[in-house]
Amino acid sequence: MAPHPGVDTDSIKEVARKHLLGLLEGVRGKKNLVIEQSLAGPIGLFVKFSTLQEYGVDKVFFLENDNLDSSQKNVIFLANGEKASQCIAIAGQIKRLQQNSSTEHDFSVIWVPRRTLVSDRILEESGVLGDIAVEILPLHFIPLDQDVLTLAYDDAFGDLYL
Repeated sequence: MAPHPGVDTDSIKEVARKHLLGLLEGVRGKKNLVIEQSLAGPIGLFVKFSTLQEYGVDKVFFLENDNLDSSQKNVIFLANGEKASQCIAIAGQIKRLQQNSSTEHDFSVIWVPRRTLVSDRILEESGVLGDIAVEILPLHFIPLDQDVLTLAYDDAFGDLYL
């Protein structure tokens, strides 16, 4: 039997990198990036901070720290759309910036790996869905090494087998 050639993890990284950078490029000008802490490591595997800076990212904040400042007009949230707690945190930070800042902000939310009805409902009930642009980064598999992939979906085992 011939050996299996395996999966080209470099191409998976490159596709994810191009997709994320394309989404960042779609927001013109300087921007603050607010990222879910659990996504920082996986995102860091295929795109470096210096590259993010080349695409206009001025500062990076963790969503869980709740310390977003209003230094840039453009604010991009990068979070898991399947976690209600993250959606609530994003809605809260958007509302706080809208109320406390003299600058009018342009908000974007990038859901990883997919957009859900629950996330839309939470943002709608919070009154911020109409004020944001929603995008998707379909990051389903994350290459950890040349021969190791992991799922971006934390609850996959429980949903599939329990």
